Amino acid sequence: MQSLNEIEELLQGKLSENEKEIQKYAKKIQKVEDSKKKADADLLTAESEVDVDEYNTAKNAIWSADHAKELYLKQVGKLKKAPLISRKEYQQLLAEITRSADSEHEDQNNRAAKLIAELKEISEESSQTWQQANQLMHLVQREVYKEPEGKIPAISGGTTWSSDKTYNNNETVHGFYQLKIKGTPLAKRSGETEEKRNYPSWI
Repeated sequence: MQSLNEIEELLQGKLSENEKEIQKYAKKIQKVEDSKKKADADLLTAESEVDVDEYNTAKNAIWSADHAKELYLKQVGKLKKAPLISRKEYQQLLAEITRSADSEHEDQNNRAAKLIAELKEISEESSQTWQQANQLMHLVQREVYKEPEGKIPAISGGTTWSSDKTYNNNETVHGFYQLKIKGTPLAKRSGETEEKRNYPSWI
C-alpha cells in the first residue's frame, strides 16, 4: 500500500508530465506565430515589389503557419481535457487513498489515545484539587471562622445571608476533559469506561 505522500508524488508526476507536453506545444505555437509575422512582412514586401515567387512563398508560409497553429491548439485542448489515468486506475487510487488515510488515522488515534489517557489522569487530579479547595473553604468558613448559616450581620450594617463559599475556576483540566473529551471515541479508545458518579453541584 502506498502512503499518501507517495500517491501525491505519483499524481504530481502525472500533472508535471502533462504540463510539459502542454508547454511543448505552447512553444510550437509561439514559433509558428513568429513565422507568420515574418511571412506577413515578406508578403507585403513581395506585393510592393510585385515578386510572384516571393509572394507565393509568403502565402504558403502563412497558410502553413495558420494550419500548424490550428493543429497545435487542438493538441493543447486534448492535453488539457483528456484524463491522465484510466477509469480503473482512478477507482484504484480512490480506494488506495482511503486505505492509506485510514491507516494513518489509526496510528494517529492510537498515539492520541495515549495522550488522552494521561490527560484523564491530570483531569482526576484537577477534580481532586477542586474538591479539596471547596472542602477547605467550608472548613475555614464554618469551622475556623465559625460563620453561622442564614442571616448574619453585614459589615455595612443591617444583615446579609451567609451562603456556603465555593471555589470557582472556569479554566481547569477537569472541566475541559468533561466538556470536550469524555465519552468521545478517542476517550473510549484510551480506556475510558462508563462511570456513574454523583458529582457535587460545583463540578
